[in-house]
Amino acid sequence: MEAMSNHIYELKVYNPFLLAGAFIVCLAGAWITMRLVTRVSETRGRQRIGWYFLAAMAGASFVWCTHFAAMLAYNCSAGVHLDPTETVLSLLAMFVAVPFAIMAAARLYGRGGCLLGGMIFGIGVACMHYIGMAAYHVDAPVTWNLPLVGLSVVIGIGLSSVAFMLALRPASLRREVGMTLAMVGAVAGLHFTGMAAMHIVMQQHMDMAGDNGQFQAIGFAVIGGSMLTIIAGIACYVIDGSLRQDSYQELHRMAMSDALTGLPNRISFNERLEQEVATADRTGAQFALIGIDLNKFKEINDTRGHAAGDIVLTTLAERFSALLGAGEFVARLGGDEFIAIHRTSDRAELHGFVERIQHALNQPIPIDDYLVTSGGSIGVAVYPVDAKDSETLISRADLAMYRAKTDLHETIWYYESSLDQNLCARRALGDDLKKAMVDGQLSLSFQVQTVVATGAVSGYEALLRWDHPVRGAIPPVEILELADENGLIIQLGEWVLDQACHAAVEWDENVRVAVNMSVTQFLQPAFDTIVAAVLARSGLSAHRLVIEISEATVQRDRRRALAMARKVHAMGVCLALDAFGGPHSVLSMLYDFPFDKIKIDRSLMQKVDTDPAMAELVRSVMVAGHALHISVLAQGIETAAQLAVVSAKGCDESQGYLIGHPGQMTPTAPGTRPDDAHGMRQAFAARPLRAAAFPLSYPEI
Repeated sequence: MEAMSNHIYELKVYNPFLLAGAFIVCLAGAWITMRLVTRVSETRGRQRIGWYFLAAMAGASFVWCTHFAAMLAYNCSAGVHLDPTETVLSLLAMFVAVPFAIMAAARLYGRGGCLLGGMIFGIGVACMHYIGMAAYHVDAPVTWNLPLVGLSVVIGIGLSSVAFMLALRPASLRREVGMTLAMVGAVAGLHFTGMAAMHIVMQQHMDMAGDNGQFQAIGFAVIGGSMLTIIAGIACYVIDGSLRQDSYQELHRMAMSDALTGLPNRISFNERLEQEVATADRTGAQFALIGIDLNKFKEINDTRGHAAGDIVLTTLAERFSALLGAGEFVARLGGDEFIAIHRTSDRAELHGFVERIQHALNQPIPIDDYLVTSGGSIGVAVYPVDAKDSETLISRADLAMYRAKTDLHETIWYYESSLDQNLCARRALGDDLKKAMVDGQLSLSFQVQTVVATGAVSGYEALLRWDHPVRGAIPPVEILELADENGLIIQLGEWVLDQACHAAVEWDENVRVAVNMSVTQFLQPAFDTIVAAVLARSGLSAHRLVIEISEATVQRDRRRALAMARKVHAMGVCLALDAFGGPHSVLSMLYDFPFDKIKIDRSLMQKVDTDPAMAELVRSVMVAGHALHISVLAQGIETAAQLAVVSAKGCDESQGYLIGHPGQMTPTAPGTRPDDAHGMRQAFAARPLRAAAFPLSYPEI
């Protein structure tokens, strides 16, 4: 009993400041280390290697610092000194264990990988702890409680395995808290259980050493250094998280936006529509759905190319975005379809918004050196007046838009219940046309063309016919309208051309076949190639084919029409101007409008004295004008020869540099008047002309 009384087991006392610092390092280090482990599991390739390195550095640093700072916080009553070699070995143990533990958990994945990773990590922490304790040389006997030593290792392995399992689960707040606390428990639990297993045996004759201030300074230095490493890991994690968030937002924007125009896409529109429906149901408000479809977009694509079509779409998108106000929304659904939402119960305000859209559609769009105007058809349906759910609302706005597209006079239609039956019938007829083209219900009739003088047959014009199984004969004009509405006009035109050429091969060699081409088909860039291919397939000679185009085709795009006409004509194909003098013709205009004078353009006058054909054309204009009792004036007369020609052809008046240059006239005495061109020139020469009112580069005023 006396021997036992000479042995005193030390009561463990810790420096509270160092212990608090160790706990802060442990908590922060565990937090960032487990998030870096999550990053390792989420990445691949070189990026994963970088996260491996950061996780290993943060993990090894915080575990070793927690142990070392807590160990230095222990106030030992006996003398203590640290072995530098063993201290370094304890740190190396963590730098070896942590990377392999993370690799096992991340690469093997699943429960088995996490258990293996936890085992490696727990054993590594135990090795670090007990090597570090071996470096802690105490000037007194030390005994160990082996069951507590074993328990400390089990705590380290078990809780670190749990931390790895949680780190690899889907993200949630519960998981974030759980994996951090599990890792803190693994490190702190092993350390303090291991410290509890160590007993310093003090003898009564030993001097009780006081608190070692040097150890405290070292401990705070270690804490500071470790925190720098942890902060660096946190900074990398935060920066990566910010970049990921930015990337996610960008991907979300791309997923919700149209790639070409930047407007919201169909997905975004569907979300917005559901929100508007929910708001309207909750508050009792109304909103309008406006369907927008471009009228000439396909034609622009076919004649100008897809790049021009893209310019049209982006320009209109910019215009739509610029006109939006509060409670207004525009999206592109695809192709040439747009859709808008206008939140209001004021009908007049709705009309104003629709008119703004129409104005944006009808403004010319510059493309390179020319202008195009797409125009559009607009259909409007109001929730909940016209529909009680979003699908029906979309359908009825679409019906109204379709009705506007088929109306020759109105491009804006508001939904009416009567539209359902009529437009459904129209759509059904369009579907029937598609079926008729496949099933061979279409046919060609040929109307004879003869020579007036002899009555001999000169050719036949191909005319399209459709005998509908229910409605009977469909007028050709309606067939073409349906084909244009349903995007079949080019396909139908090629079929007619092919059938006509194959039929004409069987006729006499001097008989031609005439085929009328739509504006869209004739102006498409590959039309000449299509004609050449049809002629090659059918075996028809090029001079026996007549392509008929209307004045509307030329007026739509004169430059492009002229280029295509020259290409086709160079192949040997004949060209005919169809419907000349029709309602949209210049000749019809002369008859309908009360003109008193026709001014022949200067461009015609430049060739009138050198080209007999041009002289005859000018004469025919004068004949037409005089037949309608309209005076004719020739512009651009610059030579005496030109003046002589127009005088001989019966021109009433003339104008040009030969007659006089632009200038500001001085008053003449009453009654004085030149009686002829020579007298007119003398009269002008006698008057002093001041600076011209217009630049002299202008031919005349």
